[in-house]
Amino acid sequence: MWQLVSCQLRGVAQIYLQESPLFGAAVLLGLYLTQPVLALGCMLGGVSATATAWVLGFPDQARGQGLYSFNAALIGAGLCAGFQLDITLAAWIVISGAVTAMLSRLLEHAGVTVLTSLFVGVIWLSGIAAPWLGLQPVARTGAGGCSAAPAEYLFCVVGQVSYIGFGLETGAWLASALGMLVWMALARRNWAPAESMLAGGVLGWLASSVDPAHGTGIGINCALTMLALASFGTPWHQRLLGATCCILFCLAAGQAYLTLPFVLATWVVLSLRGRWRWNTIGL
Repeated sequence: MWQLVSCQLRGVAQIYLQESPLFGAAVLLGLYLTQPVLALGCMLGGVSATATAWVLGFPDQARGQGLYSFNAALIGAGLCAGFQLDITLAAWIVISGAVTAMLSRLLEHAGVTVLTSLFVGVIWLSGIAAPWLGLQPVARTGAGGCSAAPAEYLFCVVGQVSYIGFGLETGAWLASALGMLVWMALARRNWAPAESMLAGGVLGWLASSVDPAHGTGIGINCALTMLALASFGTPWHQRLLGATCCILFCLAAGQAYLTLPFVLATWVVLSLRGRWRWNTIGL
């Protein structure tokens, strides 16, 4: 039983490129304290992807590390943040989880580092197909963004990588507190990725003055880019190059780009290094 639970929690942790079940539990707790439905959607997507990987006989090690399920876990949280959870949405999360697990395996064979590319694709597709699927948008009372105050912004964007703090009022202390919880769990056993992620948040905060309307998105993508490149063992100048590319991609997109700038910027740096394979850091 613990192996099954551990596998699911590792999948949640992989949203932050970690493979620790304890870290995954911290992320899941943050989602639950934000909105219980987000944690439910996260687990539903992750379980669907893991079950698909098991039925299709994907490699045990990669499956146990959550490499086939983290996109599905993030998709589940994201869909529950945007749409009302009912039978239709639950079925769509399960289908999305199964499909992303299979696509993750195909991309793995191609030597492509998946990152959150599949999450971006499914969320975009869901938004377009929502009327035909019968998905009902959530009437949000909160703005869903992060305060411009530096300390609150930094930890808020760390949490919103996985939708922790999403939908809360801008500047709400809970969003920053939950983001700090995640960051402390990240820093507890390995300082390097936590330090890089916070540095990415600082760069995002500085760049957000150019486009305040998308300041939260810029911070999320910069923080993720620095975290990912630290996890891949790149030196600081390459992390800063990735963050710069990420900011430019964000400013060029100027709309609902989700985590696509992070994916593109990380791919650019990894392609320059000739290195695509995943290199996780366990806590």
